[in-house]
Amino acid sequence: MTRNFKFIFIILGFLSLSSCRKWLDVKPEGVQLEEDAIKSQADLQAVLASIYDVMANQYNGRIQLFNELLGDNMEKPQSGFTVPIYLRTTNFFNSDVGGLYSELYRVAFRANYLIEKINSNTITVDAAAAKRMIAEAKFLRAMAHFELVKLWAQPAGFTPDNSHLGIVIRTSTAAEPMPRASVAKVYDFLITDLNAAIADLPVSNNDFATQNAAKALLAKVYFQLNNFTKTKELCDELIPQFTMDTTLNRFENAATSSEKIFSFISKSVQDNRAAGFIGNFKIANASSPSVYRLSKEMYLAATADANDKRASYYAVFNAGTSAETYGITKFNFDFLSMPFLYLTQLKLMRAEANAQLGLNLDIAVTDVNDVLTRAYGNNTMNLASGASKETILAEVRKQRRLEFPLEGERVQDLKRIGALEDPTGSGLVKIRTSKWNCPGLALQFPSTEKTSFFVFNDEGSCD
Repeated sequence: MTRNFKFIFIILGFLSLSSCRKWLDVKPEGVQLEEDAIKSQADLQAVLASIYDVMANQYNGRIQLFNELLGDNMEKPQSGFTVPIYLRTTNFFNSDVGGLYSELYRVAFRANYLIEKINSNTITVDAAAAKRMIAEAKFLRAMAHFELVKLWAQPAGFTPDNSHLGIVIRTSTAAEPMPRASVAKVYDFLITDLNAAIADLPVSNNDFATQNAAKALLAKVYFQLNNFTKTKELCDELIPQFTMDTTLNRFENAATSSEKIFSFISKSVQDNRAAGFIGNFKIANASSPSVYRLSKEMYLAATADANDKRASYYAVFNAGTSAETYGITKFNFDFLSMPFLYLTQLKLMRAEANAQLGLNLDIAVTDVNDVLTRAYGNNTMNLASGASKETILAEVRKQRRLEFPLEGERVQDLKRIGALEDPTGSGLVKIRTSKWNCPGLALQFPSTEKTSFFVFNDEGSCD
């Protein structure tokens, strides 16, 4: 890392942590100020790289862990600040929750800084590069806000018009306190940012965001909204451009897979984009479970069919005793890249969308069967031609759980399904033993948001 790149990190860190305070008028001795450090197109590119870096450090298993702790795939942690997440009793003093919240807004802050700096015309930037960098910043800004609204607000569909409170939308580096926007406005913002990114991102961009990456993320946004028409349209456009991989563990070849749309790429142990997954779930030896363990329900679901090749990734410890617990071996590596957007997601989203719409059921069957054929190594478990939409939908939801364990999808799927099929919260859709819309399934905001007008989430467990 160059000396100037280090200064850029330091300055951006200072700005994002202390942006509510005014810069001193006097230049401090021995400190390089922002106007001195960031003065060229190369410096702006370094700022953009730093945004990817901060985002990757949250997607390395940290965001996914918070989601999984709220759901039904994991056992209660033995100790630590993550226990209240599992218990759904977070409060504004929880440093782990507040830390993730701050880091996601750090992504938004840096993205906004980059956009403002380019638009200020104070630095000479090639027009094509400026267009691309702003588009990448909007892609990353949308990504951060998407994770924030899923974790700190009740899901889309919690109210019929999504007028319930979401999160603060940050589109500038201004540091004044702001109220929470409605969930409807947050999703409108995500769609606007991603469409802007799609318009200006390149078709190919090395390991960084592309038009297809923004389209795939937008498909996930629409899917979370239960907007199956828009989900289907985007998946129909994207799916023919990629081919199914034969590898069962997509983390092993996330950098090179034929399914890859966008991954956070690891170069070495020192640059490990799946460090959180490995630290949380790697099994050191046959008698030593990981830091975090799987729920019995998840283990039984994943190993119910010994012919399913994915079952081989699961391990049991102290079998038959009161201390029996469960783990997963797919993260037993020194370093891994982190797959974020890929073909299997699109296949299963399109299959559900077609089933929900009652359209193209033959295509839905093919999409599901592509996943099943890989899992079993043959077509013995494939859906029959002419399968009903109810059969397809049940299989899609089963396969989403088995394909994406510990990737943070499960709890958001259950919330989305709850909003769709149990809008009154009657208890038809539960997450563990709680209704999908119980208060504790939205994390509490940190104390730094406390103002006379900011509305915190209701506190309390779900049971």
